[in-house]
Amino acid sequence: QITNFGEAKPAAENRTEEGRQQNRRATIQAFEPIKMQYVTGKVTDPTTGKGISAKVMVTSKTTKDSTQTDSSGYFKAIAPAKSVVGIDVFAEGYFYETLMKRLKGNETTDIKLKPIEEGAAIDLKNFYFVGNQAVLLKRSEPELPKLLKFMQANPNIKIEIAGHVNQPNRPPVLKSSFSYQLSVARAKTIHDYLIENGIEENGMTFAGYGNWEMRYPNARSQEEQALNRRVEIKVLSKN
Repeated sequence: QITNFGEAKPAAENRTEEGRQQNRRATIQAFEPIKMQYVTGKVTDPTTGKGISAKVMVTSKTTKDSTQTDSSGYFKAIAPAKSVVGIDVFAEGYFYETLMKRLKGNETTDIKLKPIEEGAAIDLKNFYFVGNQAVLLKRSEPELPKLLKFMQANPNIKIEIAGHVNQPNRPPVLKSSFSYQLSVARAKTIHDYLIENGIEENGMTFAGYGNWEMRYPNARSQEEQALNRRVEIKVLSKN
C-alpha cells in the first residue's frame, strides 16, 4: 500500500533547515504477513454448460480482488486463507450472482448464471429493509452497486422492480392499505438509486405487489417470512 500524508505528520519542527530535512522523508512499514490462498471456480450457462465470459470480484474484510474468466469460464483470485469471502459475478446477457462462502481448502466454486429472457425474474439477494419503512438496512447498502453494475452491463433491457411484503395467512391487501403502499415505496427506493447513478429512466419501471405473490402464503418460519418480504427484478423486454 502507498499512502501520502503531505504535511500532516511532521517528524520535527519546521523552523530550521535540519527540521525541514527530517520532514522531507519516505518511510516503510512492515506488517505481519497474512497467509493467502487461491479462490477458484467456473462460471457456466445452466442450459448449455458452456463457460461464460464474466467479471468476478472476490472480497474479504481486508482484501478485494477482481478477475476475468477465461474461455472456459474458469477464474482464479486470491484472498486470506480460511476467511469468509463474497463472490460477485457479472456477465452481459445474464443475471448477476452474489454469494458468501468460508474458504476451507482448495475447493472450486461452480457458479451458474441465469440467462436474461423476457419474463424472467430474480430476487435481489441481501436487500433488507428497516421494519415498516422503505429504508435499506446499513448492511444491505453494499448490494446497491452490484445491481448498478448489472444494469450497466446490460443496457438494452427494460426491467420492472417489484416490491413484496410479508402478510401470511391474510387475504390480499388493498391498494389503499399501508402494506401495499410500503411494497411500492420499497421498489421505488431501488428505482431512484439507479436513476441517481446514471441508469436511463425509460429502461425501468417499478411496482408494488403487497402480499399478492408471497412465496409462502402460510409462512411459519422466519426464513419463509423473509422470502415473502423481498424485492425482485423482472425482465419486461430486451433488444
